[in-house]
Amino acid sequence: MTEGPRAQALDPALWPRLSAAFDAALDLPADAREAWVAAQPADLAPALRALLQAHDGGAELPALDATAPAGQAGQRIGPYRLLSCLGVGGMAEVWGAEQVDGPLTGRRVAVKLPRGGGKLAGGRLGQRLIEERALLLGLEHPHIARLYDAGIEAGQPWLALEWVAGRPITEALAGRPQRARLIAFLQVLDAVRHAHARLVLHADLKPANILVGDDGRVKLLDFGIARLLHADGPRAFTPGLAAPEQQRGDALTVATDVHGLGGVLAALVPPAERSRALTAVIARAQAHAPTDRYADVEALAADIHRLLDHRPVAALPDARGYRLACWLRRQRWPLLGAAALLVGTAAALWQADTARREARRAEAANAYLLDLFKTLDRRAPDAAQPEAALRRLLAERSARIEATLPTDPDTADELLRITATLHDYLGDARRSRALAERRYRLLKDRLGLAQPRTQLAGMHLIWPLLASGDLAASAALLAELDPALPARGLLRAEWLLARHDLRERQGAAPAEREALLRAALAGYAADAPQDSGHAATWLALSELHAAQGRRDDALAAVDRALGLVERAQPYIASDHARQLLQRASLGAAGAAADEARALQLLRGSVGLRAPFVRQALAALVARRCAADRTAANALAAEAGVGGCAAAP
Repeated sequence: MTEGPRAQALDPALWPRLSAAFDAALDLPADAREAWVAAQPADLAPALRALLQAHDGGAELPALDATAPAGQAGQRIGPYRLLSCLGVGGMAEVWGAEQVDGPLTGRRVAVKLPRGGGKLAGGRLGQRLIEERALLLGLEHPHIARLYDAGIEAGQPWLALEWVAGRPITEALAGRPQRARLIAFLQVLDAVRHAHARLVLHADLKPANILVGDDGRVKLLDFGIARLLHADGPRAFTPGLAAPEQQRGDALTVATDVHGLGGVLAALVPPAERSRALTAVIARAQAHAPTDRYADVEALAADIHRLLDHRPVAALPDARGYRLACWLRRQRWPLLGAAALLVGTAAALWQADTARREARRAEAANAYLLDLFKTLDRRAPDAAQPEAALRRLLAERSARIEATLPTDPDTADELLRITATLHDYLGDARRSRALAERRYRLLKDRLGLAQPRTQLAGMHLIWPLLASGDLAASAALLAELDPALPARGLLRAEWLLARHDLRERQGAAPAEREALLRAALAGYAADAPQDSGHAATWLALSELHAAQGRRDDALAAVDRALGLVERAQPYIASDHARQLLQRASLGAAGAAADEARALQLLRGSVGLRAPFVRQALAALVARRCAADRTAANALAAEAGVGGCAAAP
């Protein structure tokens, strides 16, 4: 990062004298300082004059020699001990450190120290660090490195930031599908949009300031030169990446960050890989005049979403051919039948037949569910027990599935899947397992293990196997599926989550379990960010952290889950309820509201006696016993768990 013209680097031997002279000059009236500075020795006067001008805001600091570090390994800064220097920038050093005092002893953080050391740090550099602290305190976002702590140690300001283990976004996503890179870029846009909503500019957006962790999560770093919108700030920029107005010294706006984001996108997708539409998006984001760029980050994000959805982008002029191509791509499945008639090839006919079979499966599934719930007769003996009535009806429909198998195995497969899932949510692990096993066996015999449908059926089977406690069968199935599944994608992410659940039941160490969960999160984030398993994996990580006593990490993880669950496909109310109960168990603000919402979701879906929410509800009863034993015991009776007398 560059900050205008710089003087020759200062001799470290000069710093003690310069610091004393600087303090003395500040004690003089402003109109007497220049005469006093001019009387100083020739080796001191120029640097002292530059330092005073920088302090008063009229000039930039002289360069500080990097040979004099701001910190040393083993040094104590506030409650932290410095471990190793992670990087040196134009204004500060970043050190890896660990907390050695307080309730979070052992926590890893990144400590940022202004360069120059001693009382020099109390001048303009120290002031910038204090300003950065004020900015970061207002930024609370999952894709922005969090500010944990800040202070001044022996006159030296410092910041303790979230430790982000990762690689620059261009390096981390190299070789990934373009769609995965664009989805990750949307995380960056969301972080910058959050900052802009709080009137904060980043002003130095580049790949080096955007890291991707092992969990696939993007983290935006270094608001060191950020300034409140419409406030005056230093002329600081990275050569070759800065917007034209930055290089001219003009006022900065949100358009400055839009320019930086365009540069990040250009680095993520090399020219040879860009479509015409993506080229136009980058060109608009990086337009020379701020008024020719996207009006804000929201507008840029909207065009990225259009790219992902194969819709025309706003950045490309209205061209009939381009818009027709987008329409055809979006309508490729509905047009398969027409294409088959026009082209007349066997391949097109096969595709059309496949589409018809898929439509028939979907239609049969919808009819099956509709018929099932229409048949819940209020006059039946079990009308007051809807779960029992649903089990009875499912058993009756099993004969229909058996009759369908010989003539229409595809439709029968879909009905087996639905029935197994319904039994799972009714808590009937035995029946769910039997149906899922049959489905997997039939598909494996008919299509083979290499077919995605067979692999999907195998992953559907793993959950009832785990629910029934058959760890040997679970391990055998995962081992069978492992070499057949692709290295990446939704099924691999689900496999990793299932592997974690198995290893948890086998008593695996927390480190192994966390590695599996983070690998699963990376897969979901890259290839299936809206899948319901993505949120479920964050919940599992939160529960693991909570068991380790890592409350802050547990709370951050469950908040990630809650940020995903309502947009998840499919939305699962019971998962949402478990996440709310987990957040409440951590003592987060609004715990009572979270508990009430969780109970409302459960009562409206699977009820309070579903086996997969039993543990969370038992913990809720235990917490309520101290406040209201009567209400706690009533909840325990409804949920079928131990009441206050049985609570520890």
